Amino acid sequence: MWFQQLLNDHALDHWWNENFRVTRATFENICQLVGPALRRQETHMRDAIPVEKRVGATLWRLATGECYRSCGLMIGLSKSAVVKCCHEFVQQLCVLKDNYIKFPTTKGEVQAKINGFSERSKIPNIAGAVDGTHVPIKAPKTNHEDYFNRKHFYSYILQGVVDSTGLFLSVSTCYPGSLHDARVLRLSQILNAAENDLILTEPTVDVNGTIVRSLIVGDSAYPLKPWLLCPFKDNGALSREQRKFNEELLKARIVSEHAYGLTKGRWRVLQKRLDEDSDRIPDTIIACCILHNICIVRRDRYELDNDDDDVDDDDDNDDDNGIPSRGAQGIRRALVDYLTNL
Repeated sequence: MWFQQLLNDHALDHWWNENFRVTRATFENICQLVGPALRRQETHMRDAIPVEKRVGATLWRLATGECYRSCGLMIGLSKSAVVKCCHEFVQQLCVLKDNYIKFPTTKGEVQAKINGFSERSKIPNIAGAVDGTHVPIKAPKTNHEDYFNRKHFYSYILQGVVDSTGLFLSVSTCYPGSLHDARVLRLSQILNAAENDLILTEPTVDVNGTIVRSLIVGDSAYPLKPWLLCPFKDNGALSREQRKFNEELLKARIVSEHAYGLTKGRWRVLQKRLDEDSDRIPDTIIACCILHNICIVRRDRYELDNDDDDVDDDDDNDDDNGIPSRGAQGIRRALVDYLTNL
């Protein structure tokens, strides 16, 4: 069987990235992470499926988006065995989520994220970038109209906050595709934590007399908050200073599009319609985000086509974000003046 040959022959190491979207070293690391939970005892009735084959079957499924039967034929397992292997792998990886997707909480952790963005944008104190993306699914049996998005397919929305390297700091999903990004934000834990000063309270910077807390940046679909910085809506009459601000903001927030593009490009199951039970889909999405982070941390590179960035512009489909607070408007105005005077 070719998979066993791949395991045994180091001369074929280049095949790993081509077929499983990870290097041999990362594959072995993933096996070590989930191995204790996935390893099964041999019995008189049947041989246990090795951990390596379990992980290989799942990564093939996530990397290609092929059906379970096709994955089984490639790895040498029955369809039912592949289904079980994939479900158990995804479940175990999600148990480990908090080890790999962590929002910075200490002043030092946040400062490290800010330092990364300072190399991308002249806007100070940016710690993360937020965005949403659609993951295609089959029509749910109940309330299917809620999942039909403006792009005319059924989907779950994945919301993520990333750092300057594209590492996910926070992910949440299971939101119906018809929801606007701003509505998804209001339903997520990130907004509640930020509004209650549980995150992003420090470090702060003094910008010409205005105290600016640590910031997340997003596109104009999101509401302007003291902790959430958004561009000016381009109504055709923006000033030169406002356009410059938007350009600098884009340099920071584009990392979220790159992160989604890389995640979907590497784990192509997220690009195809997920024909699974609806209650299993969120875990599959989260597992792909965890694998993305593992690869980022291990510097396991994967080359994408130029058109693989995930551009999902909600700007023309505005939600009712209300009127920004005076404090939020003051922070953005201070940052515009700061950039103008550089």
